[in-house]
Amino acid sequence: MKITLIGYMGSGKTSIGKILSKRLNIDFYDLDNLIVEKKKKSIFNLFKKIGEFSFRKIEHMVLRKVLKKEKKYILSVGGGTPCFYNNIYLLNKYSKTFYLKADSYTLFKRLLVEKKTRPLISNFSKNELFIFIIKHLFKRTFFYEKSLKKIDVNNKSKNDIMKDIINMID
Repeated sequence: MKITLIGYMGSGKTSIGKILSKRLNIDFYDLDNLIVEKKKKSIFNLFKKIGEFSFRKIEHMVLRKVLKKEKKYILSVGGGTPCFYNNIYLLNKYSKTFYLKADSYTLFKRLLVEKKTRPLISNFSKNELFIFIIKHLFKRTFFYEKSLKKIDVNNKSKNDIMKDIINMID
């Protein structure tokens, strides 16, 4: 079984992926971490140095390699991954996709706390951050909604979200 978690930044893809991986005793991969390992640069520095277009090409190539693995895994992808190069269709074809669906206010509360660790939003004021999330989420939701399964993560514990995913797998 191959499971991919998609959704906007702050939706819990990585933290839920790690918990789910332990519970199901399946390897966990974070696509951003795989790219960092391959390129020996942070995602932020890659974006800055080569631009988004070139980054998305690299991301697509690394994603294809992961999807072709024969073994079981849990995969967490970046918030933009499903939105480029028909990645959402590849993800759906080779794995069971779960959209961790959070509303803009939930994302805002989470990202406001994590702002300093996220270069894309680190310089935003509170108002700028909220507006950015609303606009960005609006553009990406079209792709997220194409996932095979949707999990509402608003006001739920990580454990409850993990249980929801497990129930949908069985």
